[in-house]
Amino acid sequence: MGRRKGTPLFNTCPNRFTFTRTKLSTKVLTLFLIIALLPNNSVAEQVEAQETAVLLDVHVLDSTCQDEESCNSWRPDNLVEYFGADWCEPCMEVEQEISNIDSNRSVIIQHHPSTSDNTFFSQSKMKFENQYRLLFIPSLVINGESLLTGSSQALEISQVLQQQNRTYSGISDINYQNGTLFWNASEGYNLNIWMLKDTMHEFENYSHPNLATSLLSFHSGNKSANISEWIEDWDGRLVFMLEDIGSAELTSASTQPTGNFNFNQEDYKQNDTEKDATLNPKILAIVTGLIMFTILLPGLIMFQGLRKFEDENPPDEQE
Repeated sequence: MGRRKGTPLFNTCPNRFTFTRTKLSTKVLTLFLIIALLPNNSVAEQVEAQETAVLLDVHVLDSTCQDEESCNSWRPDNLVEYFGADWCEPCMEVEQEISNIDSNRSVIIQHHPSTSDNTFFSQSKMKFENQYRLLFIPSLVINGESLLTGSSQALEISQVLQQQNRTYSGISDINYQNGTLFWNASEGYNLNIWMLKDTMHEFENYSHPNLATSLLSFHSGNKSANISEWIEDWDGRLVFMLEDIGSAELTSASTQPTGNFNFNQEDYKQNDTEKDATLNPKILAIVTGLIMFTILLPGLIMFQGLRKFEDENPPDEQE
């Protein structure tokens, strides 16, 4: 049953005879409010503990191997995840720079996380928002740990790749035979398989050779899976990412100082979905305590007034 109209929140108008002998003191309420206002360090520690490296290994299968008896995967030197959009003009310059990367050494996954794109992919959007917690496109994530944000920084990608020394491990081998995929990998993780296809640009006369169009995910301990229906008429690449669950902690790989960031609409486009502001756990605890204090303050004042009234006007004793 809902609260009746005119009834104060938390029923802070007690009957004066019912609470004549109450044991509750203002000291107890004050102590409760002080505890509520203390910063919640355990929450902060939990959030910080989740920000660890989530990418363990990367392997690649090319569709050209289907002409052979079996397909065996290979491990690239680097993984570049590019988040762009067809409506993003600065992205065209970035895509031209990315096309110069040696695809036999570094594998590229192009994500379209914007719902305004005809080639929008919801799983790319989840990776953009949840795993990498990005705000702007174009953005490049290198090896799951380094970040280049905006067109000016993205043009540094060739230089950044030369400085990378990431060592991957966790997947021993991946083999595809007669519709069944076999793998040997460290257990306790997710094996995420991204299907990449050559896809035409929505507005320009060129194509995206490595656009993410589909995703399968398996527990790494499963060892095998039938994917024959999924890769029917497949022409492109499969990128296998052995990952842990959680949000990645990215560091800037740009040589540009932070003060040179330009977040205007000409160079950057914010994603369609509004971002929820992430509050610091300590600030959240303080705000929660202040709200509780505001709610309880009227009742505390009325309780003190009631005690004062009872002290001045004791109830009549029965004969």
